[in-house]
Amino acid sequence: MNETMSMPHAMGTPGNGLDRTTSFGGVGIGPFELRVYGEAWREALCFRRDESGSVPDRGSRARSPGFAGLLRMSSEMDDDMGFDESASREGCPPSATRIAATLLLARAFDAAPAAARDLLSGDAPVVVDVADGAVLDALKGVWRRMFFDNPQRTIDLVKTAPGRRSALDGAYVMLKEPLKGTAKERLERVAADMCGYALPFVAFSVDGRACLPKVVHDAARHRIEVPMLDPATVSRTIRAVTGIRTAVDVPAETLRDLGVGDLAAAVRFDRTPQACVDELRRLAASKNAERPSRGLVLSEINGMAEARSWADGAIADLAAWRRGDISWDAVLSAVMLAGPPGVGKTLFAEAFARSALGEDSKSGIPLIVCSYYSWQADGHLGDFLAAMRRDFASARAKAPCVILLEECDSFVDRRGVQHSHSDYVRNCVNALLEEVDGVRRREGVFLIGCTNQVEACDPALLRAGRFENVVRVGLPDPDELEQIFRVRLKGDLVNADISTVVASAAGMTGADAERAVKDARRQARREDRELRLGDLHRAVVGDDDLSDELRWRASIHEAGHAVVDVLRFGADGIVANTTRTDRRLGMSMRTTRQAFEGTASDYRARIEVLLAGRAAEEVLLGEASHGAQADLAEATRLSCAMLGGLGLAGPSPLTHLGDPRHAEEFLRYVDIRAAVGIELAEADRTCHELLEVNQTALIAVARRLFELGSVVGTEIAVLLEAARSKETPKPATPERGVVLRLVDDPSRTEGP
Repeated sequence: MNETMSMPHAMGTPGNGLDRTTSFGGVGIGPFELRVYGEAWREALCFRRDESGSVPDRGSRARSPGFAGLLRMSSEMDDDMGFDESASREGCPPSATRIAATLLLARAFDAAPAAARDLLSGDAPVVVDVADGAVLDALKGVWRRMFFDNPQRTIDLVKTAPGRRSALDGAYVMLKEPLKGTAKERLERVAADMCGYALPFVAFSVDGRACLPKVVHDAARHRIEVPMLDPATVSRTIRAVTGIRTAVDVPAETLRDLGVGDLAAAVRFDRTPQACVDELRRLAASKNAERPSRGLVLSEINGMAEARSWADGAIADLAAWRRGDISWDAVLSAVMLAGPPGVGKTLFAEAFARSALGEDSKSGIPLIVCSYYSWQADGHLGDFLAAMRRDFASARAKAPCVILLEECDSFVDRRGVQHSHSDYVRNCVNALLEEVDGVRRREGVFLIGCTNQVEACDPALLRAGRFENVVRVGLPDPDELEQIFRVRLKGDLVNADISTVVASAAGMTGADAERAVKDARRQARREDRELRLGDLHRAVVGDDDLSDELRWRASIHEAGHAVVDVLRFGADGIVANTTRTDRRLGMSMRTTRQAFEGTASDYRARIEVLLAGRAAEEVLLGEASHGAQADLAEATRLSCAMLGGLGLAGPSPLTHLGDPRHAEEFLRYVDIRAAVGIELAEADRTCHELLEVNQTALIAVARRLFELGSVVGTEIAVLLEAARSKETPKPATPERGVVLRLVDDPSRTEGP
């Protein structure tokens, strides 16, 4: 390296023309990028001349002086200026991937002249983050020609330790993955030595904080990021490769799923510029088709009010960041969605990515979907970690984008892992935390996590700076469920009243509704006709082959749950139905979040609601059925948690036996089993008392469920009030002439 060169002059002393931005194709281009483009054009021109048989006199070509030669450039720059390529490229077709990568690197240094000064003066190391691994691969072997007059006088510190200073012009590190063991320790030592040489020192990596030596981060004053592929770069690459100056329009949405590496397949010297663009469109369409998507946008997502609120704020922040109004640190860039399976967590992430750029965007931003099990499928721990790094590197490369991490509860709390694979679990969680930290520092990357049990996730994953926003997603209420059906139905049943179907579908998730609509459409197609309301109703409720006796028992069971829930926690959001599914004959649920202070009284009220279905069967029919199995399991778990983990009940409430999330394990203790039996027996006694006092209302609610298939909390509250005031509530109109018995008067028959 010429140590007498003056970097300040090279980077734009007034009057030399190097600080100006040239207009190119309507988009500004800096001096370094213009030189790179000019050399790419010259290389392609030489290749075309070779192919045509007109070989130019290579000896007459002046050797390009590299980036340091900016000193000797005049202020008049044109397309023929640039750096010389390696002789190994002679006779080879121009590489679109390499050209695009060098254009992007040149632009990064054009945007950071102070970093370029530090690099060429040897004042301090410069860290270059290259999020796209394909760009890093393309830069290998060519980037040094962009910076140095004699690339052979630079060394790769991963392979070579610095020797005599007079024999060197500079050094570099280029890593895609962190080094391990002694190799990592050696690189730390030689990098520390190199910092004292006062020579140009540059470090490239896909994630500098994870891959590069600590001493480089400490010494570097500048960290620059190679920009992502954009329409202007692709357009210039196409013009350089094809040698045709015709301007082409490269749609931004086409590049959403493409990277620099994809240019090799589409941009060739034997194609016209428009043919290159057409091939890029085809590649983008094929990649998009590989990912199944339901094509919904946020405005079509219902039943997720809190998640929508986060999304609206994040989209507004993204727009402000793109305008330069706020820094990325101020953007709502991470959220954890917690809720049962099928409520639409993945669908929400898809819709957010599609809507992130606003309503005018045709395709939104890329979505990268990954999970513990997709990484584990690659093999042992090393393969697992490599697959994880690839997905996060892809997210950094495609920014702005969304990375969706599903099944976050697979990354369990490391403190509770005691089995033989605990080291494996800890390594997996630690690696994930490192990757999350790295991607949170990358501007433009949104991080969305999904979990069925947020309590099972390692707490470190949920701390500030990671998934600090936890949004609960519950089952949709009737209004939201109707909107979900309407979105899935699209143009079908537009004028039909689907309220009865929605009432029967209460308790279903968005995924259940989507499945029902598909089943209904399939039936209509088989009969070669349009979709009917009956098709949708049958898809929701299934075949009506239950006996009246079994349906009446199910109605009483769900009525018991609903009545006690209203009495204990109020009518808001209560929905019950007798829709048959593979898992149940009916259900009772609350679609709104109830006030819950976590006291012993609150927990006991919850247990009473769980036991109320079984108690209602005993009150009205004389004996219970096996339909309360799941209710008993949850009631037992809550009782165990109260007694052994939450400090709320029992002979020794201060004794903590373990994690309340696994409270059923406490049953191995004899005294806990006895105390649980007492708690459940007391809750059952209270349920019987409540239901016997409100038996008239209980029968009325069961009738509605039997005849109409559903009932909501406000209706139950009216029936309870009418019973208290000794008014006779208007019974539901029977749809069938069934005669059923109630246990309170064996000689009496009553139509439910």
